Amino acid sequence: MLPPSSGKSTSEKIIQAALAMFADSGYEGTSMSEIAKAVGIKTPSIYAHFKSKEQLFLQLTEEGKAEEQEAFQKCLKQSEEMAAKERIEQAFDFFTDFSQLTAGQSFLKRSMMVPPRHLRDQLRINFMAYESELNVHLEQLFIQGIEEGLFPRQDVKRMVAQFYNAIDGLMVEYQIYDDLLFHDRKRIIGESLMRMWTAAATT
Repeated sequence: MLPPSSGKSTSEKIIQAALAMFADSGYEGTSMSEIAKAVGIKTPSIYAHFKSKEQLFLQLTEEGKAEEQEAFQKCLKQSEEMAAKERIEQAFDFFTDFSQLTAGQSFLKRSMMVPPRHLRDQLRINFMAYESELNVHLEQLFIQGIEEGLFPRQDVKRMVAQFYNAIDGLMVEYQIYDDLLFHDRKRIIGESLMRMWTAAATT
């Protein structure tokens, strides 16, 4: 059962428990009865707040996206006076600092990597819409780098795709390697991206 949480509504307690359990065991490995037990309520009571496990899961993905987007916006705001290189490095660190993920972000990452089979199409649509919003900000960072002379002129959409490819690969490596090796791989990949972008031919 969850520790006492003064001031939290039952819905908030359900969300807190579901986040932890979905992030740890996935959709199929978590039941509504287990969530109810963790909150300290009877299973039928949970349906007064969420009509189904599917609805609860999808709501959590939306909240996870909103949480991550707000944090990234804050990161961009804090770095807006910096040069492009430092801003891109901060963005790279933001998306690869997996040890500092909140419960919502951890759940979001797992949902992206291992979506429930029957929700895969819906989640793909949702995540693509979310990614499109992130792309705008990432493209602006790369455009800033081109305008500052850091990078030769090139396709910023390709740069964004390479950025995602790197952080997705590191997300998998974080699950495999110890901290020392992971951070060394992260450093190598970050440096390799910068070398690739600075050496890119004009397209």
